[in-house]
Amino acid sequence: MQVKSTYLNIWQIAYPIMLASVAQMLVGLTDTAFLARVGEVELGASAIAGVFYFVLVMLGMAMSIGSQILMSRKAGENNRLAIGNYFDHSVVILLVLAVFLFLIMFFAAPTFFNLVLHSKAVADASITYIHNRSFGIFFILLVNCFRAYYTSISATRFITYSALVLTVSNFILDYVLIFGKLGFEAQGIAGAARASAIAEVLACIYLFFITFYHKENSSFGLFRFININLSHIKEIIFISIPVFFQNLLSMGAWFLFFVFIERLGEHELAVSNVVRSAYMVLMTPIWGYASAANSMVSNLIGQNKQDEVIPLTKKIITLSLASSTVILLINLLDFKLLLRIISSDIVLLHDATPSYIVTWCAMFFFSISMVLLSAISGTGKTNVAFIIEVINIFIYILYAYMAAVVFKTELHVVWYVEILYWIIMGLCSWLYLRTNKWRK
Repeated sequence: MQVKSTYLNIWQIAYPIMLASVAQMLVGLTDTAFLARVGEVELGASAIAGVFYFVLVMLGMAMSIGSQILMSRKAGENNRLAIGNYFDHSVVILLVLAVFLFLIMFFAAPTFFNLVLHSKAVADASITYIHNRSFGIFFILLVNCFRAYYTSISATRFITYSALVLTVSNFILDYVLIFGKLGFEAQGIAGAARASAIAEVLACIYLFFITFYHKENSSFGLFRFININLSHIKEIIFISIPVFFQNLLSMGAWFLFFVFIERLGEHELAVSNVVRSAYMVLMTPIWGYASAANSMVSNLIGQNKQDEVIPLTKKIITLSLASSTVILLINLLDFKLLLRIISSDIVLLHDATPSYIVTWCAMFFFSISMVLLSAISGTGKTNVAFIIEVINIFIYILYAYMAAVVFKTELHVVWYVEILYWIIMGLCSWLYLRTNKWRK
């Protein structure tokens, strides 16, 4: 369970997480591609409601990141029972949080959408989506809990398999429920939401099965719940709370970004959903490297190898940049291939191109900055990562609001905010790591 600061070990941990990120991305991409064939209102609403759902999921993910940091530290110490104990505490915390998030989606979301959205049609479609997607929150948070566990013990292949279950089931269910196949009636945006929620249920069931099926997991003492105590709950919450608010701010700003764009018009919102889906494809490998940085840095500190943290981070950034370059070169072979997969509307594709080019530039800064910020969280200094996020979110929201609402600029000018955000994020993170204050 003890990691090594080698390119091979980084890749072994990161690539299964990348495949899981691909799966999560494909869920959104499939929804967008299918709903683009339904209508612009449904396409725009899926962007708003989908990001809203993702904001809530990221809040739960913050708690799993906190437990992952602690489990990775214990993995570095070779303390198996402590890993299982942290996992059990994480399950309890996430299930309680899921109840709270479900209530927000089911009862508060309608009022919220009607308040912030100008288009009544988009608001109604967004409410339909979030109501039908809401029950999936219980299962996707448990999936994140499993991912944190398997990442911390460097058994990330199981994350890949669960991702495959999620992707394939979502694609099939999307086709059946959105368009009304195999005897089902066409459900449109409601079908897209139901398909994604059911796919999350199936991925969770798979992880439960595989965890109990493999006997080596028994040595960790999972699902015993016999040593649940307030001190461990406080420990997980203490290290997770900055990540919680960090995710709330970053994903909340992402949601506001689309709310601001909705002020430009329903067409601009639909275009931005196409761009968002393509952007998520470009970003996919980086999430794997970021998660690897988080887990491996914590593991090294558990081994008392603080001197290897900075060299390890540089190696992860090198791999991250290399992967981004490969993706860009593949895209250059057919500039609009990805956009055409997402939508067949010629007008949408034409109007999406300038903003799509902006995301190519943002991707390179993202591949550096996300790894640096994750490395800071891996040291346990989640409060510092939160402060860096606050600074950047303020700039992000200010720029997006001025560009979209005040000056009503062209859409691609609004998207420039992604480049600005990741540049400042990287600079702040690197300057902090160089101070060596994270060693304390």
